Amino acid sequence: PTMELIEDQKLKILLAALQERYNASHKIRERSIQFTLWISGMAIGLGWLLISQKALVFSQRVALTLLILALFAGTIYFLTGLRRGFRKNREAMLNCERALGMHDSGVYLADGALLPAEYSLTNRRWSEHFHTLYVWLILMAVSLLILTWTCSEPTRNLSPNTKTEQFIGGKNDG
Repeated sequence: PTMELIEDQKLKILLAALQERYNASHKIRERSIQFTLWISGMAIGLGWLLISQKALVFSQRVALTLLILALFAGTIYFLTGLRRGFRKNREAMLNCERALGMHDSGVYLADGALLPAEYSLTNRRWSEHFHTLYVWLILMAVSLLILTWTCSEPTRNLSPNTKTEQFIGGKNDG
């Protein structure tokens, strides 16, 4: 059984739903940025350790590579889930905006729509929020992998121009 709603009730429901969708959109973006910043901090710390510590042996490099790849994959998986929720939330938000006529010319403003036409589009752009985060994470992962395999090679001497000299001679007691 469906219940009949009067126009005033429908309007209140649409406005409440739209406000909730806007809030959810902000929270999802904030959570994705906070998570990316947290992962970035870990990556910077690891990069600093790789630059400043002694050389890693091959097995340590392999283990570190696996750790970096696992963290990268987990991060992408988490952000992809947030992105999927963000997209679904955006679709619900657009439905509310369309139902309120916010994209239609002449409903709220005499000479145009309340919201720009591009706000009603759902096509993805290269500069989308989540694409930007993915690019940043890829750059960090690649940088860490390069540092893992190139910093402080174990066979490299710290100072190849160091010479050792042997002193031969008698005692000098002053």
